[in-house]
Amino acid sequence: MIIHSEQEMLDFGKNFTTELISNRNATFRLPIVLELIGDVGAGKTTFVRGLAEGLGIKKPVTSPSFTISKSYALKNGGRLIHYDFYRLQDPGLMADDLEENLKNPTNIIVIEWGESITNILPANRTTITIKKTDDNFRKITIKNNQDTTLQDISQPTKSKLAKSTIATNTTKHVKKNNIQLFLDTSSPETILRLNNKEYKHNFGHDLAEKLLDFIHKKLQENHKTWQDITEIVFMSGPGSFTGLRIGATIVNTLAHELNIPLYDHHGTKHQIIIPEYGRPANISKPRK
Repeated sequence: MIIHSEQEMLDFGKNFTTELISNRNATFRLPIVLELIGDVGAGKTTFVRGLAEGLGIKKPVTSPSFTISKSYALKNGGRLIHYDFYRLQDPGLMADDLEENLKNPTNIIVIEWGESITNILPANRTTITIKKTDDNFRKITIKNNQDTTLQDISQPTKSKLAKSTIATNTTKHVKKNNIQLFLDTSSPETILRLNNKEYKHNFGHDLAEKLLDFIHKKLQENHKTWQDITEIVFMSGPGSFTGLRIGATIVNTLAHELNIPLYDHHGTKHQIIIPEYGRPANISKPRK
């Protein structure tokens, strides 16, 4: 199945809710466990937003990248629990939290970046893989615990999906050796990812001065140029005020000058990204 826009991903999530309810005692065992696989910016959180809307959840759904998990009440007394283990090499106490939530048959559990907890992931989970295509759409593959594609779910009801045809790619010509650049400056250790290659560096107080040169050198190491970048994903927060401001300035400028798509880490496309600080700015009062 191919998803062409953010709205289609939301609709897909809502349609998937219908399948969860109708197949709860058949295809899906209790509790329902969904494993989401996809790169940063693939649209995993957008899918969960649609899923939550279909389940009647009114509370805004955001990525649990920094909180590790977020929980939303369901009408049947259970909860939709969304985990993101991206930042954890060792899940620690969060593994205990997951195991406890797996005991409640009314829960629906969604897991991102589950590589660090594969030993406790239930075998009967359903895996949803979201992969970007060469034309920057999204290809969805869904498999159950027997590793067979669930055709009924991967072909959601026509209704709303047929009406959404807005492409997420604004570039007319996709380069053969395209690069997705991901940047996270929300913490002291900057994370740069060029496709699947990840680089980490602590710039201290030199972030503004050295970040652009750092990106340039990593591109050169991979025999790439600025023109090989076809889209940018930015970890928009919350986090360090200074780091987010500097990172946002860099990605906004690059996206504008290269005329390429710019996404936040939720998978939402922007012309200009405004950092999500997560708290009021700590501005000193004027001395005069």
